[in-house]
Amino acid sequence: MLPSLRLIIMVMAAAPLFLAGTLYDVFVGVGVVYIIFLALYTVFDVLLLPKRPQIMIKRISPDRISLGYPTPIIFKVQNRCRRQVEVRLAEDVPDTIDVTPKECHTILRPSERQTLEYRLVAHKRGRYALCYIYVRILPAMGLLYRQFKLESPAEICVFPNLMDLRRYELLARRGLSYEQGLAKLRRIGQGSEFESLRHYVNGDEMSRIEWKTTAKRAGLIVKNYEPEKQQNILVAIDVGRATAGEFGGLSRVDYLVNATLMLAYVALRQKDWFSMIAFSDRIESYLPPVNGLRNIDRIARALFELQPRLVESDYGAACRFLGLKNRKRSLLCMMTDVVDCDASNVIIAYMARFARYHLPLAITLSNPEIQNIAKEPLAQCDDPYAKAAALDTLAAREEALVSMRQKGIAVLDVSPNQLTPELINRYTMIKSMHKL
Repeated sequence: MLPSLRLIIMVMAAAPLFLAGTLYDVFVGVGVVYIIFLALYTVFDVLLLPKRPQIMIKRISPDRISLGYPTPIIFKVQNRCRRQVEVRLAEDVPDTIDVTPKECHTILRPSERQTLEYRLVAHKRGRYALCYIYVRILPAMGLLYRQFKLESPAEICVFPNLMDLRRYELLARRGLSYEQGLAKLRRIGQGSEFESLRHYVNGDEMSRIEWKTTAKRAGLIVKNYEPEKQQNILVAIDVGRATAGEFGGLSRVDYLVNATLMLAYVALRQKDWFSMIAFSDRIESYLPPVNGLRNIDRIARALFELQPRLVESDYGAACRFLGLKNRKRSLLCMMTDVVDCDASNVIIAYMARFARYHLPLAITLSNPEIQNIAKEPLAQCDDPYAKAAALDTLAAREEALVSMRQKGIAVLDVSPNQLTPELINRYTMIKSMHKL
């Protein structure tokens, strides 16, 4: 039990009576009577405090939520006692999860039921346990709170950005994906598989005219083609030291995971095969090739527990594993980072070997902070040594990327917040140009 604000005020109200008693004895007697009355009222209030079983509380929460998006959590509360009560609820959550508001508050009449809601925002992927609900109950005209914690175990899985998949689906249906930075996936007149027929418009190639249908319709009809289906997309995610940094409040691995999930969704929507491997100094996760949008949940589950590890990644072991598991020609997306040629020699060597049979694409995340330091005018630079170090770092990194390109390895080097749209655009371009 805890004292309420009402009890504290009533106790403090006795002080003026006893101060006045120093001048007039009658106020001492009044103060004593007041204290006795207050003590009896408090004892009586303790006896009538609602018991724990008289307040029914049930939490309703989803089993998985999206990283960084507010998710509503619902409390269903019922008052089974005969007094009106004030109920305050607070959730015990891990440090990487924020709740708004911190405390849910309501007043319940006898036998009344209400629904309370707060929003939960997770800032790190993985599994989290919700265990205890802290409860405070104050009856009408009561002086003391009954406080207890209610054990209500639940597990929440924080998945990559699933909300972006729904957003992309809406954009694709409305034809707005290009305006939002994502390339259109069905490019009319491109590709090599027949999709549909339509009327001729200026700029269409004459070779695409369907002459038999044109003769029947008395108007030029052309064939629509779409990119080939049933192609193989393989993503390898480095979760070692190279991708352990942070940008904009998220780890670089989070950006890689979000981009991978979106690429998987788009590839499955295009009816391609998708597989994924995550590695550091060991194989962290492997998903064999899957096909069809029904498997997007399997991909999300393979991704959501990936966290960066401060170890040196074993690129040789990862590439040998990929060579054993994937024999068919694939678009191989190696998501990592490079520092200089010496540190990236292993990646370059294995990716060059893959270039004989596959289409390798090295995906690296630039560091906007280092770029800003390097671009800062020397006259306005507070730390010339930091600028010199930034210039050396960018030069060594660019040398490694140039070496990759010279050996037939395509490179996508973008800032973290531009990775997802740029990766989707590159995938779409590769399919439309028949590089697979």
